[in-house]
Amino acid sequence: MPAGSSGEPLVVLDGVAKEYRMGTVLVRALAGVDLRIDAGELVAIVGPSGSGKSTLMNILGCLDRPTSGRYILAGRPVAGLGDDELAEFRNRTAGFVFQNYSLLPRLTALENVELPLVYRGEPTARRRRAALDALAAVGLSDRVHHLPTQLSGGQQQRVSVARALVARPQVLLADEPTGNLDSRVGAEVMRLIQDLNAGGMTVIVVTHDHGVARQCRRSVRVSDGRIVADERIEPPVPAAVGAGSGEAMRR
Repeated sequence: MPAGSSGEPLVVLDGVAKEYRMGTVLVRALAGVDLRIDAGELVAIVGPSGSGKSTLMNILGCLDRPTSGRYILAGRPVAGLGDDELAEFRNRTAGFVFQNYSLLPRLTALENVELPLVYRGEPTARRRRAALDALAAVGLSDRVHHLPTQLSGGQQQRVSVARALVARPQVLLADEPTGNLDSRVGAEVMRLIQDLNAGGMTVIVVTHDHGVARQCRRSVRVSDGRIVADERIEPPVPAAVGAGSGEAMRR
């Protein structure tokens, strides 16, 4: 367990394995993963394509279930939850940021950010206020009525971050959050992630990019479905935002 933790970790994986059958071939995507992540950490899960890191993220985010092993998230064992319970628990506990943004093209930025609260059944006025606050937090108060096609890649990723934050999750999972962005705008997104973590948000970044991993506070390296390294990064590398890049993200 990382130094300085208190109480139970937010994330507990014990002997977690995941197997898929492809025809007659059994694929072991994860092979006995043990992992602890405390509340408030900024952790990179890093590895090349096929290493198992995306499978691990899907399990951490309750998008998939392990074949065997134990997973406890926010003090709750996940294995015993039915599909509807799991979906509700995921909606209240985890927020997601994806490489391709996953925004609905016919909805405005505001409407995209509101979606998690729509699924919760929140009243219109309450979810509208929360969505406006989330967009303000990522610097997009002047883009709330824009469609995704009217936004730059960096702005779309910021909308994705706002959507992940609007439901006040306990953990934010970011899957290759800079993968579709140029280096300057990617650095701005990583600065935003670092700022969210500095404010107390637990963030797990899944990436193949060791440069991105070095901007986190802890790096967990995955290979062949196993954790092969787990190290603290003291201090993490600051996101190198070029002059004027913040304005570029807002344009």
